[in-house]
Amino acid sequence: MELKEIRIRNFRTVEQEQSIALANGITLVGPNSSGKTNILKAIKILFTGFENTLGYNRVQDLTFGQKNRTSIVAQFQGEAKGIDKEIYKQVDELHKLQGTKRSNDLINLSLYFTEAETPVYNIFSNVKRPTDAAKNKTYSRIHRQLVTQIIDSFCIYYVPASKSIKQLYEELLAPFLRQLAADAFEPHIAAMLVQVDEVAARLNKQLHDAGLKNLNASFAIPDDSLNKLLTNFNSILEDPAKTPLYEKGMGIQSTALIASFLWITQEQKRRNRKNVIWLLEEPESYLHPELSMACLKLLNELEKESLVVKTTHSLSFVPQDPNKTKGVIVNSDKRTEVSSFKTYADATNALRRSLGVRFSDFYNLDVYNVFVEGPSDREVFKWLLGKLPEPSYALPYLRKAQILDQGGVKFLGGFLRATYAFIHKERACVAVFDGDDAGVKEYRDLQQFFGQHSIPFEANRDFVVVRNKFALEGLFPDAWIIDIESHHKSWFKTFSVDASGELSPFDIHDNNKSQVQNELMKRANDETDLSWADRLIVVCNAIDNALEIQEKRLSKTQTPKAIIAKPLPSTSS
Repeated sequence: MELKEIRIRNFRTVEQEQSIALANGITLVGPNSSGKTNILKAIKILFTGFENTLGYNRVQDLTFGQKNRTSIVAQFQGEAKGIDKEIYKQVDELHKLQGTKRSNDLINLSLYFTEAETPVYNIFSNVKRPTDAAKNKTYSRIHRQLVTQIIDSFCIYYVPASKSIKQLYEELLAPFLRQLAADAFEPHIAAMLVQVDEVAARLNKQLHDAGLKNLNASFAIPDDSLNKLLTNFNSILEDPAKTPLYEKGMGIQSTALIASFLWITQEQKRRNRKNVIWLLEEPESYLHPELSMACLKLLNELEKESLVVKTTHSLSFVPQDPNKTKGVIVNSDKRTEVSSFKTYADATNALRRSLGVRFSDFYNLDVYNVFVEGPSDREVFKWLLGKLPEPSYALPYLRKAQILDQGGVKFLGGFLRATYAFIHKERACVAVFDGDDAGVKEYRDLQQFFGQHSIPFEANRDFVVVRNKFALEGLFPDAWIIDIESHHKSWFKTFSVDASGELSPFDIHDNNKSQVQNELMKRANDETDLSWADRLIVVCNAIDNALEIQEKRLSKTQTPKAIIAKPLPSTSS
């Protein structure tokens, strides 16, 4: 069962309904006191259950000045014919009782609270309870059982930034360690109790010999629970000296704790068959910048096993996929609003504005970086690297690089004008331009601009141009493009072939670029060899060689101290 989406209304600073897609995890960015934490707490409150175990409080949790009730609506999707078949069986029974029929595998669960702070759950937005008393009673029983089963199939971990590492360790990791040790001790309980009874017998003999025959001592496992018998584990880190976890720096403590989250998740899934949701407040807290990338890699692994919803003030923790980031702001009425981003650049720019920091503080750049014009270009390169077998096409630098799109050639040019003076001294960065008129104009303008400031910007070192006169799509076989155009003429803005039938430079409508690329990749996927990829491989090799040149240059010039550059004057492209 997966939590796909949540809608929140009248919860703390969230007044007007805010909808957030959660299926692939989400990162919330925005200024302090904008409502990011309130969104995390609303997700947690969704799982409070009929007994309000998480303590919804109308005075504290209902939007100030609001008379209507708090409402939280979630959309779930599971495996109707697999692990979740019992849940869907109950959904179908409710449909049958109210005379309706399930149309898909989506389950909508709504929650609101009465004035007495009683949680009220509904599976259907338009409930049609049976009028027959017996059937109505059956409906109520199945409904309550279904809601409880959905809630109980999840394990929610809310990790606030305010808690100490020691508190989090005791609440999250220690219980699993105790359970693991208890399982190992289980076969030896009888032998252990024999030894304990012998100690008690010796004590009792001494008491009786002293004339206290009515006084008897005995020892028992607390509440018959081995978990309670095992009270503590010392967590040791070696770097290389072995010392307790709590004697390390806060950054190391935080990273070690985050490393345990994946194991905790796997244990919940293995032992309890639970779906795990992590609600993380600013996981970058206390981290030294050098640990940020390591921590981020740990979180990426965690996202493969669980749903991770996190807030952040760090540019390093903003996902490259803009669909996995939401902006959170406070409007003029001091209420929370959630917004989406079209590009990664939009997301990071919004975070910089909210923090009041300069672009040079962080740009979430990795050791190797490739800047492309748009998201479709990024997807093609990522897809291609998956198609090329690594033993034959090593591309050691390109495979390690993060590929970032800037939303178009003009935006790529603007990004480089604003940042390249700084980043080319710190990271290996290569820009990729189309060979069409727009791409050629942009890189030539950049060469002139940087030349005026004595900043090198050279082909096949600082930037790479794809096939001359063509956009990225022109790297695929000409025959494929000609055939696609013959079936989808409306996709192309301009198209022609010369007298010999050879393909001439063409232009695709912006709205149809993804369709053309999908068609090209589909044809490539059907091929049995890589002869179709010759031009693409040439470009990949050029990018890889340029990244290698950048790395060697940096290894000679880079110093441990931060490099500070003077801002360049703004110019138009």
